[in-house]
Order: sequence, then structure tokens, then C-alpha cells
Amino acid sequence: MPRRGFVTAAPERSGCVTLPDGRILAYGDYGSPSGIPVLYCHGFPSSSREAGLLAPVLAAEGARLIAPDRPGYGRSSPLAGRTLKGFADDIAILLDRLGLPGAAVIGVSGGGPYALSLLANLPERVGRGALVGALGPPAALAACRADLFLAARWALRLTDRWPCVAPLLARPVVRALRLRGRLRLGLRLASSADREVLADPAVLDVLVAAQRDGLSQGARVAAQDLLLYVRPWDFSLAGLRSPCTLWQGTADRIVPAGMAVALSGMLPAARLRLVAGEGHYSLPIRYRAAILRDLMRDAGRS
Repeated sequence: MPRRGFVTAAPERSGCVTLPDGRILAYGDYGSPSGIPVLYCHGFPSSSREAGLLAPVLAAEGARLIAPDRPGYGRSSPLAGRTLKGFADDIAILLDRLGLPGAAVIGVSGGGPYALSLLANLPERVGRGALVGALGPPAALAACRADLFLAARWALRLTDRWPCVAPLLARPVVRALRLRGRLRLGLRLASSADREVLADPAVLDVLVAAQRDGLSQGARVAAQDLLLYVRPWDFSLAGLRSPCTLWQGTADRIVPAGMAVALSGMLPAARLRLVAGEGHYSLPIRYRAAILRDLMRDAGRS
């Protein structure tokens, strides 16, 4: 279990880069600047503040965590018509500006598709990855649709058939986050392991702050993500040869284990790690050191 109060929503450093089209790409920067760089792709709907959950183990694992806000989330400029591949183009510029030849990547939950985009589109720079309770492409969604909780099942189905409803589905999420002082993060859907982890006020504070910060520019960004998740992706997984570990809790009621099983069959170099009894929130917190250590091993470091 994490030590109570031993996480932070505030990055040790933060910054932004101006992209060639004039947009701002903001990021949080955790851990020692000399650590092995790891990109962190935040969940849905969230922001770079989410990476603070991993901050307590960075020093021991020798890692530096760089967490960009996706376009329209947090402090990053919105972008109409954004794509998964376009995110990889942005991150290549961020790595250039930070003077980093390459990095590993962690994609959590709704950040999984973006992490896969980096692995597929920047293989010479993002050469290894970890997906944690991550969403997969439409084929993986279809494979486990029956295991999704009812609201998610209907949201994905409606968004797929009638894309125009995505903003209508996203607005209630934003309204709930703004009006409820302490969002309980779907505790009624959470497993017992998730409820134990979310009972730590420090953990819950980070997740709530990350979601509120992420949605500070409104619901449109969440609607964009819904559409990107369910529509055909603009890159292929077939040629992805980079080492990638799929971490998945068997008690995850938000992204079911069937998603990781289906996704592992689509990735030639994937390793599937099913962790018994862990949920959607408990896995990336309780196993954060193991996840980072596995990435360091892929990098040829211990």
C-alpha cells in the first residue's frame, strides 16, 4: 500500500514549448533531471498532474518522468481535428526541445492509445513501453464490450454510431467535476482493491486535481478523446516491434482484463502481466515501482 500523504499533484518542474503552428504544449517534469527519461501519457479525462502518483518511487528506480498535457487538456492549447499520430509529432518536438534523444513511455488507461502512437510512430526515439489498464484499438474494445460497465458500453456505442453525440456525453462529466467538491471517481464501480487505495486522501486529491485541471478548458477535449478511441486509428500496430509490457488487474471494472488480452494478441513484442486482485487505480499505485523497474530493465539498466 502507498504511504499516506506520500504523493503530490504538483510537479517538481513544469514547462511548455511552442510548437511550429503556434500552439503551446505544456508538461510536468518529475524526478532528477539526470534520471532515465520516461514519458507519461495521462488517462481520460485527466492531465499531467496524474503523474504525481509515481513521484515517490522515481529516485529509487533512477527515472525522470515527463508528463505532457495532451492538446486541450491542462495548460496545452486545444487543437481541432487532433489525431493520435499528431500527438507523436508533438512529442518528437518536445524531446528535441528538452535535448533528449529518446525515452521510454508509460500509458495509463485512456493514455494507452497515445503511448502506442509514440511506440509505433517514433520507434527510434520511444523504444520501450508499459501500458497500465490501458484502452486498446476499436477491435480490442469490441472484443471485451460485454465486460464494460453499462454506461461505458452505451457511451462507446453511441459515439461510434453518432459522433455528434460525443460533446453531449462529455458535458455531464465536466459538470459533475465542477459541481461536486470531492468527486468519488466512480467508487460504486471500483473493486475492493481500488476502494482501499482511494481511501488515502493524498491519492484521491491527486486524481481529483488531475481531472479538474485536465478539464479546465471545457468538455470539448473529452469529446475528442471519445471519438479517437472508438474510430479507426490513424496508425497501425502490425509493425510495432518495441518491447511493451501490458499491466492489467484482473479485478479492473473500468477497463476489463479482456482488453489487455485482446491487445496483447495485436502486439508482436508484447508481454502480458495479469495481476490477480488488482483494480484500475490500485495497480498503477501499488505496482508503480515494479512498472518502472521493468522499463529500466528493457533499457538495459537495473
